[in-house]
Formats: sequence, structure tokens, C-alpha cells
Amino acid sequence: MRLQAMTDDAIASAIGARLQELRLKKNLSQEHVAREAGISRQTLINLLHGKGTLVNLLAVLRVIGELERAASLVEPVRPSPLQVIKMAGTQRVRATGTRAVGKASAGSAGDSVSGSEVKKEVDW
Repeated sequence: MRLQAMTDDAIASAIGARLQELRLKKNLSQEHVAREAGISRQTLINLLHGKGTLVNLLAVLRVIGELERAASLVEPVRPSPLQVIKMAGTQRVRATGTRAVGKASAGSAGDSVSGSEVKKEVDW
């Protein structure tokens, strides 16, 4: 099914029809689903016809045990492996730091290190 070619109403109707199929497959009555979801039977019928709110859709999905179908809308989008490889070239390999901090930390350690030795350590 190609969603881009469908209108919003057609997509909503297809979702309602799929919800109806799932309800029937689980052998749950409209009354039971509506009561457990905390909505009226008419609201459920409207939802099954593609008219309703997202909150009601989620409540019905929860009742029929299909809430995980909404997971792809909630989970963060992760980059593809190709995007990760492309981004790898822009990641920092090392930090340059500041030379003053390097000298201060080497001198403050209590070592008797001359300034030229510190420079040799920093500039490898």
C-alpha cells in the first residue's frame, strides 16, 4: 500500500478497516472494546470508519493488544548504517587541549620536569 498516493481520508479509512479486522480476529465485541477503552460504542464505530482522535485510537489499540503497532511513531529515528559511516569522517579523533594546562598539570604533579621536557611530551 503506497500511502503517499492516498488521501488523508483514505488512509484513515484503511486504518479503521484494519482496526476492525484486528478486533474481529481477536473475537472482541464492539461493546467490550468500547467499554474497556473508556469510549462510547458510537465513538468506536466512528473510529472504525476512519473518524476519530489519536487518543481514542491508542486506547482501542491498547484494549485489543496491538499498541506496539504505534511504536514506530514513538521511537526516535536512528541513522542508517550508511549515515553513520558518512558521519564517522567528521567525528573528532583527539582533543588539542591548551598548552598552558598541559604545563601546569605536568609541573603541579610534583615532578621536576623542565619546560623542554614538557614540550617534548606535548608535541610528540
